[in-house]
Amino acid sequence: MIFSPAKSWFGACLQAGKPAIVRSTRSLTGRISHAAVAAPAAATNKNLAPAAGCIGIHESLTLWLDTPFSSRNKAASVLPAMLDVQLPFQLNDCCYCFTRFRKNESGNLSALAVAARRAIVEQKIQAYQACGLDPVIIDHEGLALWDASLREKPPLPGAVRAVVCLEPDHAAFVTGTGREYRNSHSLRLPATPGADASPDDIFRRIHRNLRAELQSAARVEWFFCGSLARQPAFIGNLHRLLAAEWPGPFAAHKFPDVFLPRALAARALAGGAERCNLRQGDLTHPGLRRAQKRKATASTALFLAAGIVLCAFNLAWQAAGAAFDRAARNEITRLAAEIAPGAVIPYGREAEEAAKIVRKKSSDNAPALDYFARPLPVRLADIISAGKECRVAFMRLELSREKTAVSGTSEDWNYCERLEKQLRHFGYQTEMERKEAQDD
Repeated sequence: MIFSPAKSWFGACLQAGKPAIVRSTRSLTGRISHAAVAAPAAATNKNLAPAAGCIGIHESLTLWLDTPFSSRNKAASVLPAMLDVQLPFQLNDCCYCFTRFRKNESGNLSALAVAARRAIVEQKIQAYQACGLDPVIIDHEGLALWDASLREKPPLPGAVRAVVCLEPDHAAFVTGTGREYRNSHSLRLPATPGADASPDDIFRRIHRNLRAELQSAARVEWFFCGSLARQPAFIGNLHRLLAAEWPGPFAAHKFPDVFLPRALAARALAGGAERCNLRQGDLTHPGLRRAQKRKATASTALFLAAGIVLCAFNLAWQAAGAAFDRAARNEITRLAAEIAPGAVIPYGREAEEAAKIVRKKSSDNAPALDYFARPLPVRLADIISAGKECRVAFMRLELSREKTAVSGTSEDWNYCERLEKQLRHFGYQTEMERKEAQDD
């Protein structure tokens, strides 16, 4: 059932070593509903729905890479090498993906890369498995927080947003402009909130990270989530300190304590090119491997069936062509036999041999054909009538079945030309010879 078009996903994150789990379901209308699930019930999700987990911001990195190409395919071909230069470890030792693309100022493509060491991803999978979960997807904490915040609170055009997730053991904050993700950071906190985890302490540590990204007095929309966001006084004091440096309104997301698992499940349901899964290579979930194998087998079977259909069509086409060729040959042979009965004509020379026979028959039958042709007196009468009509006086006229010769006089050359036109109308091929006028 894994990675069939699932209508339900579990989203799970580990908070202080314990899983927080939400089951998200998509209705027929596309609406997504969420419900918190206890860990023991979610541990039996193997036959119910796939699960999506995440890797922490402090255990991974995200960065935008500016490529020298405007083509998506060309940019994708150089991105691994560009990422390798930026990583503090070998590219072969990490899991990575490129989740979203944008046009930069030069008109070329920039890509957001997400990467984590393979050993850390494996440790994260083992941590989930120790809690009874085996996630199909290992997403990125920062991207999940950012997308879920935009989904629940759409941004204003060009507005700067900061999403702060406050948990007892860590604080994560993500920044961006409009719908565009910029960066994310993570802070480790004590296991229990107290003097060392006061709003003042969290503010100072956030300030050290954000002052390099946000201009002083820049207007920022603050959104809070996480277990500590259920304490209005705590987030109110933290916002007061942050707003003194970067003024702007603040709000807490609904059900903040399960906001991150809800975000993971929603991203898994949405799918698409922006989905991030660092569980890849030899770490790929067995169920996903089986699904990929089934998909590959189905694709192979489809191509095989298409090949068989094409072969059958080709054979049928060849058979039809051969039948048409045979029919054409038989018809040519039949016509040649009608024209030259009893003659032996080699294949391929029917037209030439038949033409010779037709010419010979025409020559042999010429006297008989001439008998049935138009009589000479009638033709003579037509020529004389045409001469009178065109005002040409005949001095000499020779008429035979092969040739007709006329000589005479006319008051103007135009009359001769009219006579020539009339003779052509009768079907003669004319040739006119002009002579000088006589004394009379």
